[in-house]
Amino acid sequence: MQNKGEHFIPIGRDKLLECLPEFDKCSESDRAQLIQLFDLLSSGLHAQYHSEQISIQRLYQPLDPDSVLIFKEDANKDSSEVFRKVHKILQNANYRKLPTGELETAVENATALGLRMKVNFSLFEELHVYGRGDETETWTKKSWWKLFKEEKFDVKVFQRLIIAFRLKEHEDLPKGQSSSFVYLKSFKGIPHSDLHTLLPGTQVKMSLLDRGKIIIPALSGLVMSVIKIVRLVVAVTIFATLAQFIKYWVIPAAVIYYFIKGFLSYKKTKDKYQLNLTRHLYFQNLDNNSGVLLRILNEAELQDYREMVIAYYVLWKFGNAGMKSQQIDEIAENQLLETINQKIDFEVDDALKKLESIKLIYKEEDLWFPVTVNDSMNELNELLSK
Repeated sequence: MQNKGEHFIPIGRDKLLECLPEFDKCSESDRAQLIQLFDLLSSGLHAQYHSEQISIQRLYQPLDPDSVLIFKEDANKDSSEVFRKVHKILQNANYRKLPTGELETAVENATALGLRMKVNFSLFEELHVYGRGDETETWTKKSWWKLFKEEKFDVKVFQRLIIAFRLKEHEDLPKGQSSSFVYLKSFKGIPHSDLHTLLPGTQVKMSLLDRGKIIIPALSGLVMSVIKIVRLVVAVTIFATLAQFIKYWVIPAAVIYYFIKGFLSYKKTKDKYQLNLTRHLYFQNLDNNSGVLLRILNEAELQDYREMVIAYYVLWKFGNAGMKSQQIDEIAENQLLETINQKIDFEVDDALKKLESIKLIYKEEDLWFPVTVNDSMNELNELLSK
């Protein structure tokens, strides 16, 4: 269930017409003209985002860790413009940037899988995390203290999560990763408490129970060995020669054995935790690096299209005498709630600003007015011909 206040409009292109109030009551000719206008608007946005794609890919290629291309030695490795463009695209795609506090809170708490992690934030030159689709899911778990009885619990998750980062030159830099690149990662269905598990250099912290399973047997074995050694020393002192004492080297060897056994048990348990985490995240990863750019550009284009179509239609349908942005916002949100049963925080100001920039609407004082459908199509055709 999606929580309240999301800007993201989760509808397909075909469903969009159902989100236009009284669209089915429009005349057949009006519907046909509007659909033609919306197709032109879609073409215009696609051309705009294609240009943006070329621009950002040119900047990102020398910084892409997956690239097999050869670049000039003096190729620009500055990542500031890439991060700026990614931020703008994600804003258009209705992601929100997560504050550092959310990451720090996640680190302090156990994950939804019950794992505790530690993160080395000093590895990062830059780190940006974006989430979208804040919702609550019901998960199940079994706990030994409840005799492994299955119980349900609510988990807050992000439908989509994007991580953009660049690493520093650091002695603890993860193997196979470099400070020369910008890494982009896209995930789905990530619990709020699991944000930090997606970062490089994250290590599992074992629970007290698992530590006890390792330490207690090792200590008990060590104590027993020490007791045996003390008894042996006393016996040798009284009854044996030095040669006889050396025969019993096997007892100290037992001490070493318990240390090795404890260490291997520690490694095995830690690897088990890491494997559980890897298995969980394997199916959550959607895309990496340049693939993420293509994905978010497409998402941003579709979100702009939905918002602009809804805003234009509401103004065209009800705004011949002019409408305030608040009125447009209210009608749009009510219709979305009625159609898809979700409370959407419609970004009316952003939609109106973009429509105004391509001359499909205009403003007089605090009222917005629509340009006629025919004139709007002429404006878009002229825009597409450039």
